[in-house]
Amino acid sequence: MDAHFERVLSASKRHGDDGSAPRDSAQPAKRARRADELSGAQIQSILARADAQPIEELDAKALKSMALALDKAIRRNALQRSKYSDVPAKFMESEVALDEELRRWRAVAAQPALYADLLALEVVPLLLGLCSHENLDVRLDVINLLADLTDLDEDPSALAPTKALVERLVALEFLPLLVRTLADLDAEAQQHAADERAGAGRGEEEEEEANPSATGVFHALQIIENLVDVLPEASVPLCHDTSVFDVLLLMIAPSRTRDAASAISTSTLYASEILSILLQAEQRNRDVFLQQQSSKAASRLDTLLEAVAPFRKRDPRDENEGELLENLWNALCSLLLERRGQDLFRRLEGLELVLRCLRDNTRFVFSGALRVLDHALLLHAKNCVHWVGIGGLKPLFAVFMGKKKAKAKAQTPSASDQKAQRAKAVENVTSALASLCLTLHRDAPHDAFERFHAKFLELDMEKMDRLVDLFVQYEGRVRAAAAREEDDDEEADDEDERYLQRLDAGLFVLQRVALVLAHVAAFSRRLRAYVMVKFHERNADVAAIGAVLREQLELLAADDAKRKDSSRDEDVVDESARLTALLRVFEDDEREERGTDEKEAPVQQDDE
Repeated sequence: MDAHFERVLSASKRHGDDGSAPRDSAQPAKRARRADELSGAQIQSILARADAQPIEELDAKALKSMALALDKAIRRNALQRSKYSDVPAKFMESEVALDEELRRWRAVAAQPALYADLLALEVVPLLLGLCSHENLDVRLDVINLLADLTDLDEDPSALAPTKALVERLVALEFLPLLVRTLADLDAEAQQHAADERAGAGRGEEEEEEANPSATGVFHALQIIENLVDVLPEASVPLCHDTSVFDVLLLMIAPSRTRDAASAISTSTLYASEILSILLQAEQRNRDVFLQQQSSKAASRLDTLLEAVAPFRKRDPRDENEGELLENLWNALCSLLLERRGQDLFRRLEGLELVLRCLRDNTRFVFSGALRVLDHALLLHAKNCVHWVGIGGLKPLFAVFMGKKKAKAKAQTPSASDQKAQRAKAVENVTSALASLCLTLHRDAPHDAFERFHAKFLELDMEKMDRLVDLFVQYEGRVRAAAAREEDDDEEADDEDERYLQRLDAGLFVLQRVALVLAHVAAFSRRLRAYVMVKFHERNADVAAIGAVLREQLELLAADDAKRKDSSRDEDVVDESARLTALLRVFEDDEREERGTDEKEAPVQQDDE
């Protein structure tokens, strides 16, 4: 508040008490200086009295008194501002009093049980009316207060009153106001930071500490997170009825992250986290993000890719930048859950960006790019063909064979981190290979079908060895996990728990590897015979592949019955049909093998 009036009153000195241009006479300037000195003393006196006030006990009666005092302070300040708009010194005291009243309400945030009284007293409309106040400090007080009020307490009893407050905020159309306030505060914070850098040359952290607007940006983002946490369905009107995506993308733009000389701000990092949360929350949010607002406007997805691109050639400088990049990857993966997102990703050369990231082999970019590739190829024929066409098979199979790994950082990761990273890479690469198996057809462009299958024949079929090794390894893990669950009588009847235990043991990877093995075995009798030999060498039963495929078909049917989203129905039907065809090949082989054994057995007896 002190800083605000110093700025305002310094401006009044330049223009005179009445707001007119400065005159030659020294007397008006002298009066302005006296008003300035008096205002500064008044500010310090009022704030000192506020700090000295004892903490009052809060109840419904006290809240009513506070509501009346707040309403009175708002009216008095509005009256004096309109009456003395050109003389800040004359409405300064009412503004400080308003600031004092707002600060009193922060104690209510610690007692959610009082929220019902707060709502009944119609305090929320009063607060929202102050979000556009001319005084930055008043706006910041309101944003800070709302961030505290909507912050969900760990006490379960706080959920209901906090939810009622959030519902009231949404009903009063707070969401558009919040996003506009966020945009305004961010613009002010950026201007303040630019002025500071041009003048004093402060560092990024010092700038944020001295930049009140940046603090307001953080609290505005905190409110968004709180609203979605307390009332998840609020994310839909937030994304649909406001420009929140455009504001967040502006905050994570490359201009904020490209400068190698300074660290990213906490607001930029927080904005990337909020973007990721909103896109993960609802399919409707993703649909809004992917909508093209006008023919001239840049695609939001393109802006997101531009935010990732600077990290293609360099690792994150610190933990915050690494977290920023992870949030951007998470946002991309959410968008790629939608068919429209996959199409747009290809058209915007997102696959080319992923390919360069895999070739650059930097730690953060590498793991995230592999995860995005998995989502981009998932049951999408055009993307799979395009990936083969741009030369993506070589780095993909290099990862599959363990020849392409993330580059180690200066700080060596722990053994558990390295193990988890390798497991995640196996999951992503086997899923990508399964998508290629399911979608590439013989008439695909760029000879994609032939080029893909030729990879399994080259170099003495080393990739088949890797597939068999992975199947035996993960089948053993999953079988052991299932056996442990069966031995536990307490959990024996919990089918979901057993399924989750098997997933943790690697069931998803096992299913993907089984699909790839079955596909390449069906493609070539030579490869099929090779699989049989390798399974025999490892004392493994090739019938286990068929068992995994059967279970996968059952799970697909069960998921299809539960799924509400119909946008992927065709994909599920295609995958089920392909799995059925592959399973039929294995069943025919098993019957043929059993028939051969039955015919050969008597002949061997006669020979004896």
